[in-house]
Amino acid sequence: YGLKEYCLACWVLACPLPMNRRIFLVRTLGLTLTSLAAGCQRLWRGDLGLAMLAGSVPGQLVQAFQRSQAAPSGQVSVVTKDSLLELYRLLQDWQAQSTVPQTAPQTAQWVTQADFWLAPAIQQGLIQPISPDTLDRWPQIPEVWPTLVRRNDQGLADAAGAVWAIPYRWTPLAILYDHRGLGAGADPVQRWADLLRPEWQQRLMLPDDERIVIGLALKALDASANTLDLAAVRDLEDFLAQLHRQVRWYNATHSLKALMIGDATAVVGWLDDLLPIAQRYRHLSLSVPTEGTLASADLWVRPRVAPPPSDVATAWLNFCLSNTFTEQLGIFGQGLSPWHWGSDPADLPPAFQPAAGQLPSTAGLENSEFLMPLPADSQAQYHQVWQRLRTA
Repeated sequence: YGLKEYCLACWVLACPLPMNRRIFLVRTLGLTLTSLAAGCQRLWRGDLGLAMLAGSVPGQLVQAFQRSQAAPSGQVSVVTKDSLLELYRLLQDWQAQSTVPQTAPQTAQWVTQADFWLAPAIQQGLIQPISPDTLDRWPQIPEVWPTLVRRNDQGLADAAGAVWAIPYRWTPLAILYDHRGLGAGADPVQRWADLLRPEWQQRLMLPDDERIVIGLALKALDASANTLDLAAVRDLEDFLAQLHRQVRWYNATHSLKALMIGDATAVVGWLDDLLPIAQRYRHLSLSVPTEGTLASADLWVRPRVAPPPSDVATAWLNFCLSNTFTEQLGIFGQGLSPWHWGSDPADLPPAFQPAAGQLPSTAGLENSEFLMPLPADSQAQYHQVWQRLRTA
């Protein structure tokens, strides 16, 4: 890679974005861009190539799509990656290869990315807009989704902008905790302010991410997680200071392990990571705070160097917006589709219904927010508040 690619890599590594399974950056020394695509190019042999986040689409759904098509059963080629970082680097690698004379990289037609990767992917020219005109149900999709994926050329939300991605799954931020540590007769955890319980002092694990931590504090104070002027939110820094005293570590990678071995009593993380753990261990309970939470979406994006969508590629997007996908995602993947946004609790997948015993309330889902890109002056303000918190 030349100087340009090196600078792009450094720019990506400097972006403070959400972590964990939806990790944007691996904050380790010596990370370099590698040719991850080279080992995948021979895999796109069918009519549709997908590069997806492992576990985000159950295999049964890919099989159901194949059965619905008239083409041979080998039409779909799938490569899965364990992190969004690897998928993002695929996009970077394909783009770099396209600048080499007489090189036309083979790419997947659709690649998984998360909403908070969308702005840098647009800014770096890694993806291309998608025409929603061929998507049968796009006009009926809840308004939150066009608002999320319509962006200008700088990756900022723009109602007049192009559609840069198609959503297929989302998850809320939640709390997983050991209810044995609450004491006899204690009320269950229902609000973000419950993270300040005295018995959780230095027993809490939070993601090492300024937007997530400040965002949940804003939700606790009934403010938007995308507030532009933090100084206008009364008691914000006082709440953050109290929260900071509760924290054992800011860490997303090892937080569940800390909970399992008793080094922590509560963890804040994405529900799709936490739900399988809660289902396995009866002493752990889940909560999506009732005043509202943060949300993260898995999206299909189209590599900048990919050819125009084939009929099968368009059919895949229509399938991902279908009732069949929504129903089977809830059964096999226990995930939330775009159509679950704002839906009645009775219409949620079984694992998300209060009657299932995992989530005592789904009220917090109704006031979920995505973390949108902020103007430069607001980004600076968030960073300053975060630095004051961490150095206090």
